[in-house]
Amino acid sequence: MAQANITEFKILGVLQHSHVAGVRITTRHFRDGSELPLLITDPNYDFNFQDLRKLPEEIAVHPVFT
Repeated sequence: MAQANITEFKILGVLQHSHVAGVRITTRHFRDGSELPLLITDPNYDFNFQDLRKLPEEIAVHPVFT
């Protein structure tokens, strides 16, 4: 399998999605099996309001090659 020569990409915002039954939602980030700080959490998720939420600062994501 060919792999891109990418060493990092940045997360600038998050678009959380759930169906009508969703009432709270959390987006988590893991690196090398360890959980990093939460990206974003919404304890009052509203299905009728799904929008891109800009993060306060960029989050770097690094690939794991096996």
